[in-house]
Amino acid sequence: MATPLITVTPEPAAINAAGPAAAWSRRVRRIGGFIQAAFAAFWLTRASLAIGGRTGDVLIAVSAVAVIGVFSYAIKVTAGTAPRPAGPEARRIERLVTAATVIELVAAFVLPVIVIAAGRSDWVLPSIVITIGPLLLYLDHLVHIPRYRPVGWALIAGPVILVATMSGTALAVTTGIAAGLVLLGTAAAGFHDLAGLRPALRAGSGSARRPDDHVSG
Repeated sequence: MATPLITVTPEPAAINAAGPAAAWSRRVRRIGGFIQAAFAAFWLTRASLAIGGRTGDVLIAVSAVAVIGVFSYAIKVTAGTAPRPAGPEARRIERLVTAATVIELVAAFVLPVIVIAAGRSDWVLPSIVITIGPLLLYLDHLVHIPRYRPVGWALIAGPVILVATMSGTALAVTTGIAAGLVLLGTAAAGFHDLAGLRPALRAGSGSARRPDDHVSG
């Protein structure tokens, strides 16, 4: 008799072949990229509403096309590139990524309350944007995404410069457009990175499989 063919799927070790940090770097680019694209949509919409009129309507339409395009591209090219890594070190990194994200979200709620209480309501948008910078710098340090370093510093320094040189509607519009474009571009670049990794990841998964065995008796 011949036993049925047995297919052996890749083990978590195969997923983590380049190390847990590398696996989490891919996951941060994918999941974080979707979050960045969503925030970009928010910023661009806020800027469009601040502008108002026909120009605001055009900006909303163009922004919608750009954001939908980035989401569609990501869904198409990043599927299967960033599975959740396993193992003690991977879980430690996951806890750190989660904690950093939660801290950023808390800061994004607290800082606007502080600036409003200080009578500077036009600083609300810059105060939210500035919280994203330290998060990106930390993620680069944790899982090595070099692109996040200049982007992180830009999101810290940019709002400070804008607050020092602008106010009112001009500040809201400039902050929204700049932050939206930076985050959307960063997300798209991360998705492009993952698209380039797909052939290597498929090859790695294939090498982790054993040939199907035929056992005759």
